[in-house]
Amino acid sequence: MTIAQMIQSQQQRRVGELAQKQQGKAHANPYGVPGMSLNEAGDYRKMVPVDESVVRQVKQIAFDHMKNSYGVSNGEDISKVIRDYTMSLSPEKRLSASWTLNEIFHGEAARLGEYVHRQDPSWDWGKPFDASILDGYRQGVDMQA
Repeated sequence: MTIAQMIQSQQQRRVGELAQKQQGKAHANPYGVPGMSLNEAGDYRKMVPVDESVVRQVKQIAFDHMKNSYGVSNGEDISKVIRDYTMSLSPEKRLSASWTLNEIFHGEAARLGEYVHRQDPSWDWGKPFDASILDGYRQGVDMQA
């Protein structure tokens, strides 16, 4: 398929999606994420209430990444936890819940990074450090060294 044919195919798909929306049918998710709905999504980038047990899991994964991989990972574990939880919600709530959990994860990872850096100013992401530094860390609490 040539580039011109690919562009034409994409334009035809978009026209079809717009026609579908005008007919009142559900919007097809163009990103291919199964189970996600863009209907009435608006600005999905907002913090929404999520299950506290999932929040604890997300923060524990951030801690495990810091302790076992010095703050670096392939992201498979956090993606699975977020995906499993969001798929238990109604499709309209999934985008915001996923965004919320990602924000919580990255916030906790940043706090962990700051905590380790206060203990070892020469430390940087991925660089080994004495894991006992984390013995005094408490999830979600900014602690001074």
